Amino acid sequence: MKFTLIALAVVCTSALVIAQDEQDQIQELFGKGLNAFNKGNYGEAVVFYSRCIERDSFTMNVWFNRASAYLRMREYSNAKFDLDHILSIQPELLNAKMQRAVVHAEMGLVQLAFSDVSDVIKQDSTFPKAYLLRGRLRLRAMQDTAGACDDLKNAFAAGDSTALRFMPPPCR
Repeated sequence: MKFTLIALAVVCTSALVIAQDEQDQIQELFGKGLNAFNKGNYGEAVVFYSRCIERDSFTMNVWFNRASAYLRMREYSNAKFDLDHILSIQPELLNAKMQRAVVHAEMGLVQLAFSDVSDVIKQDSTFPKAYLLRGRLRLRAMQDTAGACDDLKNAFAAGDSTALRFMPPPCR
């Protein structure tokens, strides 16, 4: 009986050491991905983030960072895939929803972008980039100039001075 308990303790301890070693390796890969991203090496960052995901597919910030790298590389369908994955698991993540709105806009999926960014504003009315994007989408569609003006003014009031650049004369 004592031998069985000792053997079980050794197995459990070994499993914990292996699990910790695996987490350390994932953290190292993630750090390398961050370094590559910060240097503008987005393709390299994608490789490191993908290796993290292969080892632990439940860490949403790795998926988000990989989507960000794809976005910077203009690989919108890959970015959308990662963001859709995140939001299928955690639909309340505003940064992921905002980033997906940007991806949708870049893909020309204006209605999907508008829907995502409007959801972000409903959940956080102080998100200046959301107002900026929604105002730009409204201007792009040329259907709601008054709404676009309101959104751009809200973006500016919330601290995003780039909104001035997009305000058409009727807004000023």
